[in-house]
Amino acid sequence: MPTVVVGVDNTDTSLHAARWAASLAAREDSELHIVGAYDASTSNYAPGLVIPQEVVEAIAGEAKDAVTNAASAALEAEPDLRIRTSVGEGDAARTLLEVGKDATAIVIGTRRLGGVKGLLLGSVGVTLAAHYHGRVVVIGGDPGSGPVVVGVGDTPISDPAVQQAYRQADSLGVPLVAVHTWAQLDADALYGFGIEPEAVERMSAEATEAVAERMAGYSQDYPDVAVERVVVPDDPSKAILDVAKDRGASLIVVGSRGRGGFKGMLLGSTSQKVLQHAEAPVMIVRA
Repeated sequence: MPTVVVGVDNTDTSLHAARWAASLAAREDSELHIVGAYDASTSNYAPGLVIPQEVVEAIAGEAKDAVTNAASAALEAEPDLRIRTSVGEGDAARTLLEVGKDATAIVIGTRRLGGVKGLLLGSVGVTLAAHYHGRVVVIGGDPGSGPVVVGVGDTPISDPAVQQAYRQADSLGVPLVAVHTWAQLDADALYGFGIEPEAVERMSAEATEAVAERMAGYSQDYPDVAVERVVVPDDPSKAILDVAKDRGASLIVVGSRGRGGFKGMLLGSTSQKVLQHAEAPVMIVRA
């Protein structure tokens, strides 16, 4: 049976993630596996330090409580869902990568801390997004009820993300907004460089036509999904984030060219920026 994995801790965003993962699992006729992890090892700064057993048991107990609470939240959201739980000892990201190696998606919550810390997203989210072979969904809070927003490139690299965005919009029963940018600068900046308005209009029309052609096949596969195309000259991540915020997006879908290892850590600047700053849930789809 297909499985959706959700990693949880004792934060409110983990409960949001559990509910969202439960919805995804129900929509995709999958089992939900709720995973907690605890790490009672010492750092390199304290080699040989022995952690008292009662402390280890307390840390493990917190992880078990987090899983129990998440299971309750998931069942409240989807009462008929099949759920299993587990708690592993060790690094959370490694635990999720191991448990989720055969899963269809891994979902986690993250706290938006703001400032420099906020840009770090959280080591678990960064590691999963960089290294997991399948879909990774990062939940920062309650999702909106608006459309699915997807970033569309002008090459086949973005096709897996587009296909997944159609699938999610169809199952959620919401429209799809496809965002494509054909320049890194906005129109005012282009005019400032001496580019004539007619040239800007022509380039915009050509980009719009190219995006329509790239998405044509998926529209045939998902005829019930209403599609809006936003084609603008702008920074890709900014355009995606602006559209998602304005529309109250229920989900943002972006692609990734990462292949794991050190190359995978790069993720792509657009994916990184969207993950760092989005208010809506973000789904990273591997090419």
